[in-house]
Amino acid sequence: MYQGIYTITENKKIAKDVYKMIVEGDTSALTATGQFVNIKVDGLYLRRPISVCDYDESTITLIYKVVGAGTEIMSTKIPGETFDILVGLGNGYNTDKSGENPLLIGGGVGVPPMYGLCKKLVKEGKKPTVILGFNTADEIFYKEEFEALGATVYVTTVDGSVGTKGFVTDVMKDLEYSYFFTCGPMPMFKAIENTAVTSGQYSFEERMGCGFGACMGCSCKTKYGNKRICKDGPVLEREEIIW
Repeated sequence: MYQGIYTITENKKIAKDVYKMIVEGDTSALTATGQFVNIKVDGLYLRRPISVCDYDESTITLIYKVVGAGTEIMSTKIPGETFDILVGLGNGYNTDKSGENPLLIGGGVGVPPMYGLCKKLVKEGKKPTVILGFNTADEIFYKEEFEALGATVYVTTVDGSVGTKGFVTDVMKDLEYSYFFTCGPMPMFKAIENTAVTSGQYSFEERMGCGFGACMGCSCKTKYGNKRICKDGPVLEREEIIW
């Protein structure tokens, strides 16, 4: 984990209530796709945990949805302003188990970490298939970016305005895949758990207090006892989770 001051180089709206922010600074603490950062927002006590979409030697790409006071303030920031950020939190996805044809499933703001993961899998010579789940057409983002990586991409919308009408599992049930990776809301996870035919890894979205394992405020029941989503997760393997 590293704490530092990061400078905003881009912050723009890319879908309904969804923003893409790029910050510049030390990225050495990021060691795996699926990790997250924790952002200090002026005037608010708790930091805001945001999944890392992508990163390189000097920048971090974050995609977030405006859902409350913290993310609303974040959406008003402009290039040149700075944030105090904790970087390199949590564990990430283990791609060693992916097989040749992994399936990546992102629901809403669970889509961003799937992008960095897809990029990594493609570099490893894998052929990922991606399902992106949204409620409506105006919420869709990053479909073209996944396709540019060479992935096969399916989009589902609850209202049927784009792609398959329904949920990610309506596409998932008809696909063949070697392993799955996913990030999204709990109802989506439970539906995936009832549909999946292989092992896989879930990245949990939870409210967090500290973000680095001190407060035990974001624990999850597993076969090995309670695990902290911020420290032992956010990625957990299918076989260890008690639903």
